[in-house]
Amino acid sequence: MEIHHLKQLITISQCGSINRASQKLFISQPSLNNIVKRCERELGFVIFLRTPKGIKLTENGEKFIESARNIMTEYKKIEDLSSKCGIQLISVSFIYLSYILEAFLKFQEQGYLFSNMLRRTEPAEIINDVISQGVHIGILPINQLDLISFAEKIKQYKLRYFKLFESVQTYVIVGRKHPLAGKRRISISEMLAYPLTYYTALPEASKLRQIYDFNISLKVQNRDELFLALKNNKCFSLLTLTPDSKNPEFCYIPLIDDEFKMNICVIFQSGTAFTAQEIELIEFLKNTVHVKTI
Repeated sequence: MEIHHLKQLITISQCGSINRASQKLFISQPSLNNIVKRCERELGFVIFLRTPKGIKLTENGEKFIESARNIMTEYKKIEDLSSKCGIQLISVSFIYLSYILEAFLKFQEQGYLFSNMLRRTEPAEIINDVISQGVHIGILPINQLDLISFAEKIKQYKLRYFKLFESVQTYVIVGRKHPLAGKRRISISEMLAYPLTYYTALPEASKLRQIYDFNISLKVQNRDELFLALKNNKCFSLLTLTPDSKNPEFCYIPLIDDEFKMNICVIFQSGTAFTAQEIELIEFLKNTVHVKTI
């Protein structure tokens, strides 16, 4: 559970309705419902009871919200202290891209401080993190096919974006024994007969879902499981990479479809300005990450 989840749960308790809280937080009601369910699973007890008139706190829920308010009060004191000392913590929510995480760690080695909100998660959660102001910056890949719908979606939530990296080459990754392992280049149509394996959820509105049968896909929990699936069967996966991130156990085949080129996008709230440290982070990423662009 992250610190911004406490803020969201407190807001729900204040509003007495998940629907009203979602409007106040600029988060979709289904997403906020999922956040509540995930937090309740993590805690091991129910926070809110659903009633025809809205929600009410359980006995444990009342104790939890009281503790959450105390935590948020103390957290605000820490933020104020950091501000008075001239320390500005960087908070980022991002899709797991190994080269982005490596760059974050190198940036941190130079003395810059990330808050506890350096968070690797799913695309929808990244958007929610920025909407709720749990983080200042979200970083996620969007393919060319989905860019227009992505821009329209985040505009509804008063967010903006820019392309950190544009038209990044996408690769099909397969095991050395895969039937297509010897291909020099490949199209997405050639992969439709094989199961796609992935661990980062693909947005429901993604165009890839319209051309690919996800009934034969394999959702895994992490990169280790993904690599295991790629080694042991005819699965494939899609990814972007730098020259240093190739694993010799696998084949990386350039995808020739331009519409599946990736844009690594930075999202942020409209009307907000980047801090000096955030600007330096963005420039650092541009200068140290070397993805292949076309």
